[in-house]
Amino acid sequence: METLNKEQQIERLYATAPVYEWELIVNPDSARTKVAFVFFLVLMLIGLTVLFSNWDSDGLVIAGVFAFSALWAAPWWRYLLNADKRYYYAINQYGIYLTQEEIIPEIAYTIVRRSAWVGCAICIFAAIFIGPIAFVGAGGAALMSFNMTNFRPKPYKHQCLFDGYAQLEYYESCKSVINTKESFFLSLIPKQKLKEIESVLAKFNDTFETEYIDDLKDAPRFQAHRVILEIVR
Repeated sequence: METLNKEQQIERLYATAPVYEWELIVNPDSARTKVAFVFFLVLMLIGLTVLFSNWDSDGLVIAGVFAFSALWAAPWWRYLLNADKRYYYAINQYGIYLTQEEIIPEIAYTIVRRSAWVGCAICIFAAIFIGPIAFVGAGGAALMSFNMTNFRPKPYKHQCLFDGYAQLEYYESCKSVINTKESFFLSLIPKQKLKEIESVLAKFNDTFETEYIDDLKDAPRFQAHRVILEIVR
């Protein structure tokens, strides 16, 4: 029988029908809304401070730049950088793999691309009235605008090949680590699916172990973590 190299084994993994699969909608950061609010509040306060300390055209322009940054940065953090994610996991006799994609409405990308160009215009306008130092912001906004012209979500894939040994570290927060002899695989496993997944992993590995860890018991009160919003299947 022909021996397959690692790349061929990975191709075989994805080409083989899954024996078990599950799909989740996940909030990647439980503190994302609070952080976005802090972004907004801090930038607005800086803008207001500048405006009241420099009640002239320069102060008005600088305050406007901070206000625009607040109105743009907070939604950008909340709805783009920390958008809900779709996790699809599949297991077959050759291994386990993940396909991850962000759930972002097309209108959000349109708004970000257009607002980036508006930010560039505001920075250039500020440079005209304030001086060369503002060109630092204009250059950054221009670069950001160029990069976001074709801004689209990119699916992420990751996999782990079975090699006869598997250890499942399962945490109370539903995160898990599947360790093999040569690799490891991070995943989210809902508690109601844990027994079935353990059974499948044991079926395809000569040696299988499970370790249960309570990571919530001594966790800081405000520690951010991923939250399963929906179990699709």
